[in-house]
Amino acid sequence: MKVIRKEQALEVWKHVDIVVAGGGPAGVGAAVSAARQGKKVLLLEKRAYLGGNITACYVENCNYFLKGTGFESEGIYAEIEKKCYEKYGNDNLRERNKTCFSSEYLKVFLDEFVQEAGVEILFHSFVNEVIMEKDRIAAILIQTKKGPMAVTADIYIDTTGDGDVAFAAGIPYEQGRKEDGLCQPGTVSLRLSGADTDALLQNGDRLSEIGRIFKEDYRAGRTGLPCKRQDLPFGRLTGGGVISYVNYSCCYGLDPTDPGDLTKGELECRQYVMDIYRYLKEHFEELKGIEVASISPEIGFRDSRRILGKYYLTIEDMESQRHFDDVIAVFPRFYDMLAPDAYMDGDGRVEGKGYKGHIYEPVVDKRTFEIPYGSLLPVSVTNLLTAGRCISADHVAESGVRAISLCMMTGEAAGTAAALAVRDQVTPAEISVKELQTILKQQNRLLPV
Repeated sequence: MKVIRKEQALEVWKHVDIVVAGGGPAGVGAAVSAARQGKKVLLLEKRAYLGGNITACYVENCNYFLKGTGFESEGIYAEIEKKCYEKYGNDNLRERNKTCFSSEYLKVFLDEFVQEAGVEILFHSFVNEVIMEKDRIAAILIQTKKGPMAVTADIYIDTTGDGDVAFAAGIPYEQGRKEDGLCQPGTVSLRLSGADTDALLQNGDRLSEIGRIFKEDYRAGRTGLPCKRQDLPFGRLTGGGVISYVNYSCCYGLDPTDPGDLTKGELECRQYVMDIYRYLKEHFEELKGIEVASISPEIGFRDSRRILGKYYLTIEDMESQRHFDDVIAVFPRFYDMLAPDAYMDGDGRVEGKGYKGHIYEPVVDKRTFEIPYGSLLPVSVTNLLTAGRCISADHVAESGVRAISLCMMTGEAAGTAAALAVRDQVTPAEISVKELQTILKQQNRLLPV
């Protein structure tokens, strides 16, 4: 059975220079950088707050993989990190998480930070439909309680994570790993209160020790827990006994763009949340007084659509430290992939041209990789840029691209490029990449050009 959708004429609600769809790290970077170039920018976010997975999924430890590399935060991310800590402090007592954000404070900080840059924000604005004119987006449609609203711009930037705007525009994409399309699992994180902070800190970092014990017990079949996740990362520990996240409850085999799979994941993961809560409360004296403080508002994903661009970044590019003349970001080499099939017995290391297809342990060394501007330029729409985890890359490369601070760096590049395109009345593919790189370097970005 099919239904016929009637045509509907919509008044254009607003025209701006640049529309950024998605208010996560990439969207914040894109919107702020474009506005600071003097452009009128509208930032659309489907939730009621900015920050993406940092705030919606409690992924507060954004720059963990910079440790030991000699790299420091750069650009807008470094500015946010410094100013947010100065304004709201950092009540974390764990040495390993000294650079964690407090997701709740960050919500408020980003409201102020983005508006101070001159960006207009519109929350509760889900975008999954566009109006095309040949190879250009003529308008995007925001789905709202009042029905669809049309917004127009000279340049659009897709920072939705799932590539929703690019998908709606009909741009080719890949999703999941090549052999079966499986993505990494979705996770619903947990926040706990009532932990015995003094006991957890008495002899070093007891939470890390609990994570190690859990992994050993799980592999030995002693936990009795049905979730297939073997790792148990913890977030901030506060003087008030709050553990800001337990990143554990994973559902495997989901399509992050399918509402039925999303529903399955939310339902399944909330059961796993209660399982791990009871396990911790029953097995560790320091946690016997814990309570569930909150469950993350929605399931979070590590990968979904990857929009095909003028350059397709590969794991070989990253492993060989390939240099690109149009480089817009440099980052320490790392891969952070949870096994899409939940098979945890691979050694997790890059091997030759591929990977074993099981699990990657985080890999960090002194090498770096570059992201070229061409990976931000979709193949078939001339007034659209992408940034964040949905840029053009293969599945393994994406597990490095998705680092939160790097998502903001690609967003910053996309926003600056969009501003140059508006200024010069050209497409993003026609801007001066040299000028883009010069501006990025002036904004505390280290580029080898």
